[in-house]
Amino acid sequence: MLLALALTLAIAAPPDGAPAEAQPEGEVLEVYLVRHGQAFSNLDPAPALPSDQLDRLTPLGREQAGETGRALAGRKPALILTSPAGRARETAQEIKQATGSIDIRTEPRLRPLEMGRSASGGPGAWDERIAEWKAGRDPVPPGGESLAQLGQRVLEAVRAEQKRHRGRGIVVVGHSDVIGAFLALARGEPGVRGDPFSLRNGSISLVELGADGRPALIFANRLPDELSPP
Repeated sequence: MLLALALTLAIAAPPDGAPAEAQPEGEVLEVYLVRHGQAFSNLDPAPALPSDQLDRLTPLGREQAGETGRALAGRKPALILTSPAGRARETAQEIKQATGSIDIRTEPRLRPLEMGRSASGGPGAWDERIAEWKAGRDPVPPGGESLAQLGQRVLEAVRAEQKRHRGRGIVVVGHSDVIGAFLALARGEPGVRGDPFSLRNGSISLVELGADGRPALIFANRLPDELSPP
């Protein structure tokens, strides 16, 4: 699978962010970004299954999602936003079971990168995008979007929750490219510096939105047993 190829080409996991500037108490929105648990599409080689089955969590993926939920339970999130993809929605359900009776809402802006069309006019391919990123370019192909644009639409989605949930936290369940692009934006390095495929299944990253709506990266790509107590 091309996504598996992308994972092997990732340079490094996003580093932890520098401490954010102090914000007025009660003004910060904590955004816990969770990469979905292992899906059948993540296996290499991918099994010969229909596309809807490839978009399901493996037994290991369900365990990962449950562990992530238990790690987040003490942080008492107010909401779970999830990508429309099946593997993300299943992860969100596992997190909900572990964290209690909180709402889950599907958010279309958390969908994966819009690939668009290649130079030949066919569907965009991951290997072509990876070559562009490794060359230091973040293209906007016809009908598609750049990593920088992807990060911006994720920012818009979480900003929409800030007024309602400021002073608390929300969980965002998405994909490696979605989270990686947003983390790069929070680091002040939008676009090709996103390293979007290095996030581990079930990993947690934390970004805080201050009163001004600006994102600040607190930590990235930590598994549940690597988290400090809340």
